[in-house]
Amino acid sequence: MRTLACFAAAGMLAVVAFHANAATTAYGEAFDTLYKIDLDARTATTVGVSTTSSGGTPVKGLGGLTTMPDGSLYAVSNALKLLVKIDPTSGATSVVGNLNLEGQGTGQFDALDLGMAADGHGVVWLSSGTAQKLWRVDPSSGSLTFVGSTGHGISGLVARDDALYGSGDLTDHTFYRIDKGTGAATPIGSFGPAAPAALNSVSMSFDADGTLWAVLNYVPPAVGTTVPDWSDLATIDPASGLMTVLGPITGPESLRGIGMKGFTTGPARAAAAAASPAPIGSPWALGLLGLLLTFVGMRSVRRVGL
Repeated sequence: MRTLACFAAAGMLAVVAFHANAATTAYGEAFDTLYKIDLDARTATTVGVSTTSSGGTPVKGLGGLTTMPDGSLYAVSNALKLLVKIDPTSGATSVVGNLNLEGQGTGQFDALDLGMAADGHGVVWLSSGTAQKLWRVDPSSGSLTFVGSTGHGISGLVARDDALYGSGDLTDHTFYRIDKGTGAATPIGSFGPAAPAALNSVSMSFDADGTLWAVLNYVPPAVGTTVPDWSDLATIDPASGLMTVLGPITGPESLRGIGMKGFTTGPARAAAAAASPAPIGSPWALGLLGLLLTFVGMRSVRRVGL
C-alpha cells in the first residue's frame, strides 16, 4: 500500500505540474481590434477588427477584455457603454446589451473609465474609475446590479479564487483588493518606482501558475507626459502591489500609439477548483486512473499466486 500511495502521489504531482504551466499567449484589445500576444516575445499579431454598429454608430473604444469560464471573450465599449462578446478567431463583436450608464460619466465624452473581469464562477464585475463604483453584470443581457462605491478610481479589475483586485487610475498608481459585498477598495500597495509617469490605466490577468500579468496603457497620457509608441507588458506582485515592467508589446503599425485597454490570459481560477488540479474527465486524470488500476491489478495477481 505504501508503494501504491507513492505511485499515486507522484502521478498527481505530474498532473499538477502540467496544469500549472505559465501562460505564453494572451489576448489584448486596442480601440476596435483584437490582438493575440506572445508573452515571451512581447509581440502582438492582429486577430481582427470590430465591424459591428449599434444604432448606426460603430462599436469602438473597447476595453475590459475578460475570459468567461467557458472560454468566451467579453468586453465593454467605453464610448457606447455596451457589453459585447468577441469572437476569439476573428475579432468580430456582437452586442449583448446596453449597460444603461449614460450620463454617469464625466466631461465632454461622458467618460466612465470602465474595467471588467469575470471570476472563476462566471460572475462578471464592472468598475468605473471616474464614478468610483462597482457593479455585477448579467452576461446574458448587460443589465447591472449596483454593489457599492469603491472609494477610489479603479481603472482595471482582475479575479482569482474568491478575491477581486483593482488597479488605480492615472493619478493613483496603486494595487487594491476589492470587497465583493460592498465594493470598497482597500490598498495593498503602490506599484512602486517602476510604474511609468505616463501610465493611464492597467489591464490585468492571472495565469494558471498565479503570475499576475498586466498591460500598461498610456492613452491619454498623464499631464506633462507623452504617449509612448507601444503599451508595455508588466507583472505585479499581488501580495505587495509592486510592478515589474518587462518592456513594450510591439506589433503591426495599427497598434503603434494606440492604447491597449483590455487584456486576458484565460479564465480566472475559482476557489473551489484550487484543490482539483485536473478535471475528473480530463485525459490526464483518466490516464492516471488507468495506470493506478493497472498497478493495483498487478499486485492483486501476485498476491493470489497467479
